[in-house]
Amino acid sequence: MKKLLLLLALSFFSTQGLANMATPNMPSNVWVEGFGGFVCKGNCGALPAAAMQNSITGTPNDNIDRSDGSQWRTSMDNKFERSHKFNKPRIFQALCTEASDKKHSNIKRNATKEYWSTYLGGIVNHQSLKEFFSIINSQYSSNCDEWFSTYVNLPFHKVLVFAYERNIIDITGYWAISLSTLNRGEAKRFGLEACENSHRINKMESFTCSILFGNNDIVNKDYLALAKMSEDEYIKAITNYVNQASEVIPSQSELGDFFK
Repeated sequence: MKKLLLLLALSFFSTQGLANMATPNMPSNVWVEGFGGFVCKGNCGALPAAAMQNSITGTPNDNIDRSDGSQWRTSMDNKFERSHKFNKPRIFQALCTEASDKKHSNIKRNATKEYWSTYLGGIVNHQSLKEFFSIINSQYSSNCDEWFSTYVNLPFHKVLVFAYERNIIDITGYWAISLSTLNRGEAKRFGLEACENSHRINKMESFTCSILFGNNDIVNKDYLALAKMSEDEYIKAITNYVNQASEVIPSQSELGDFFK
């Protein structure tokens, strides 16, 4: 009982005492800066600006309406990025496409369409990249094994970027991992920019840079749609993709000559 009474007394003085007994000569109705923050005796009104600036939440972001979720998140991302100078997105490329004249993939498909309709069907594992090459019917290079294993084991935030010309099976051979310590959106943005710049430097006019994996998720909608098709639907889709990729499209200069 004595211990309980002591605790109650301490609780009372911790809340009331700071306000009324800070110092004997402390002025009334004025905020005074003391040890650990500002102390008030009497009715002082709102905290002074200095107190707001020194507090954890007292930053320029406090003027943002938190009900606007997108504005708040953007503001906090910017604050985080400023406070973490180490954050520099990085790109790691690899050669995953095997040069070959073979018309079929050198990787056997393992997962069924039923598997792709489950939760695990959308999750990246150590076989996910090989399964991709199998489904798009392209040649995979074993030089990519260690590189992709590294991707799977990396912490967030990460994306795997690839590129194709006319459709998803018409890959250009560009493969890269993009990393960011900030968020997946930045990893994606930086990865796509690096991919586009690489193709422009190599003077490729027609290409699409796309995200295959984001963190541990399979995110490419064209690939997921192809993986979930029945056998008949898949054969038809692949045939259409092959025909589209083999079409001869005149260059810009040839089109210019045609319309002269």
